[in-house]
Amino acid sequence: MKHFYLLLYIAALLFFSACGSKQPERSGTRTSRNMMKQYNLEVLTLDKRFYESIPSGSGLEFYNDVYYLMGDDSPYLYELDGNFKLVQQYALFDTAAFGSGRIPKSLKPDLECMARFTYGRDEYLLLLGSGASAERNRGFLVNLTDNMQVREVDLSRLYLFLKKVLKIEGEGLLNVEGLAMDANYTYLMQRSFGARSNVLFRFETDDFIDYFFLDARLPVVAVYYFNLPQLQYYHAGFSGAYALDGRLFFTASVEATTNAIDDAQVLGSYIGMIDLGSLPYATDPVHPASVPIIKLSNPDGSAYLGKAESLVLGKVAGAGEYRVIVVSDDDAGHTELLELQLSVQSLQQEN
Repeated sequence: MKHFYLLLYIAALLFFSACGSKQPERSGTRTSRNMMKQYNLEVLTLDKRFYESIPSGSGLEFYNDVYYLMGDDSPYLYELDGNFKLVQQYALFDTAAFGSGRIPKSLKPDLECMARFTYGRDEYLLLLGSGASAERNRGFLVNLTDNMQVREVDLSRLYLFLKKVLKIEGEGLLNVEGLAMDANYTYLMQRSFGARSNVLFRFETDDFIDYFFLDARLPVVAVYYFNLPQLQYYHAGFSGAYALDGRLFFTASVEATTNAIDDAQVLGSYIGMIDLGSLPYATDPVHPASVPIIKLSNPDGSAYLGKAESLVLGKVAGAGEYRVIVVSDDDAGHTELLELQLSVQSLQQEN
């Protein structure tokens, strides 16, 4: 009988020990996030260019030795040559509200992101409003091949869909700030405010384009969540995107505001990178993924306090070396371009 009670006691100890053991963490928590590839970023600001006559730069693209630049309170698309000299501007919509040099906040479509893509034999630019209000549910297609013809598109249905995906209602909560496209996928970036995560939407590029050209059904979307640094009490938010080499490069900035409409003091700007092969580890909204990111500075090394809004990249000699042009907005009706040298070095993954 003593042996029976001893065996029963040992069995009970084993049972409660097993019940109290730590269970594997579910996907999206610390274990899976640590599986993301690790990188080190180094950035050097080489030059700055100031444009007094181009208001509130917000989007930038490069094609055929030309830079195309837009502002969030301007009705024009600006063309710069390879030396960044303004050579032409094209009206996207009625310019009547531009009399003072900036469209009033209540009227502007708030064009915040732009990307180039190919459709048939033609090259296009797609410009998107932020979606933060009804007036900002406007977008524009510009045919670069056919004499810069412009067609306006209504983003209301697409943006209502995105708000439902994010489970948000009302104005000022959706804030689309980044757009990048490659042959396979299209990426939209939702800028965070308050304690919310920054969100990346991914669509099949063919389906995304068909939605605009063929009035097709809404494209299927995948959603990813990211955590960016904070300065003082405010988190950095996505502000622009560019896809290259299986990576999504982005700009981000920190404003002393908790909503998507009001301007506020800029506390700093960043450039960062998302390894697109690591997206499966960024699907948990409760535990958003962290990514490599670095704060921007002036050529003299001091902190850069402009609001970085978008970027384009080109590869240079050396693995992981890029030339980067960033467009920036000073919220006072002017635009800056920053020329950067970016180095991306892969680190051995830590367990």
